[in-house]
Amino acid sequence: MFAMSIPGLAVLLVGLAAGERVLRWVRRRKGHPVVSATAFDEFTTVFQGGKHIELRQREVTRMLGEDEESGAPPHGPVDLDSGAVRLTPKPATPG
Repeated sequence: MFAMSIPGLAVLLVGLAAGERVLRWVRRRKGHPVVSATAFDEFTTVFQGGKHIELRQREVTRMLGEDEESGAPPHGPVDLDSGAVRLTPKPATPG
């Protein structure tokens, strides 16, 4: 019954995080705790409306990924590495 209240849920989440840390220490594994981090994110979503948007944006970014060269022209006059732009004038048309 205590875990069904908001303070009880917070204590339960802290206990879950501590247990996860101890388990990872005993097994000598590296990395971030996954279950407790997700649980804390969902818990804070209840109290912060913007957190929900942030979590959904993370999911979208993780699914789509980011391509570093997606915005650059493939073989154009702009050389991003050197920071130079090569301009060639068009021939004058008679008229």
